[in-house]
Amino acid sequence: MNKWVFVAVGLASASCTLPSQAFDLTPEVMLNVDATAASDYRVGGFSLTQGNPALLTAATLVHKPSGLFAGVFTTNVDFGTATRREFDYYAGIARPLSQNTRFSLAYVAYDYPKDSWVNFNEWIGTFGVYGATLGFKYSSNLQNPPARQALAAQLAPYGVVIKPRDNDRFITWVEYNVPLPYQTLLNLRYGYTDTHDDQAYQAGDGSFRSTYRDWGVSLSKPFLGLLWKAAYIDTDLSKAECYSAFGSAGDCSATVVASVTKSF
Repeated sequence: MNKWVFVAVGLASASCTLPSQAFDLTPEVMLNVDATAASDYRVGGFSLTQGNPALLTAATLVHKPSGLFAGVFTTNVDFGTATRREFDYYAGIARPLSQNTRFSLAYVAYDYPKDSWVNFNEWIGTFGVYGATLGFKYSSNLQNPPARQALAAQLAPYGVVIKPRDNDRFITWVEYNVPLPYQTLLNLRYGYTDTHDDQAYQAGDGSFRSTYRDWGVSLSKPFLGLLWKAAYIDTDLSKAECYSAFGSAGDCSATVVASVTKSF
């Protein structure tokens, strides 16, 4: 679910082109700490704050010789339910394979206090060559959301059967970084989500589908000790499909997200 966890992993391994600072705790162990203020918190094109601002922080311990890392990430969220915070706990490895290739693999546990039905675990892996990255996310313990249960109850009198959600989800994405003049970085991203659930998203005409696509274009630049970023983000989900998955809190529409990051 969490894009920013993966960013923290990339920073820890120096496999991401975004700048970061670190504390050397020992000659072999360092600590990365990053704080980001963003106009919205989007993951896979979905807003997890109903389009409102978010403050995201991450701390990652890295063993430099091996590439092993572990850390914690937190941010405010708003699903229109009781939970207002996300905590992510992650561990993994990130290493260069050669001068121009790299890989990472991480296991992430997501925790949402007061809304345990949202909690799940995920594997995240990446392989990079020069400025290109291919990534995947796999989850096997997703739970049935209240919005889906409510939709099932609403349609049952009409003979429409909404089955419980499938527990699996597989996400793949590709992205490419293009260095521009004046330390500016252009990032192009395209993602594909397969829920393995043929009733995941319901359109206005009553039809269902199990997959969707998201994409984004961003520009980032360091200035005054901060990393400034603006990103255009969109999905191919309609408002009805977004509502069927997330209820009234769902926001999958096109938007521009501005953010600023401080690395300590």
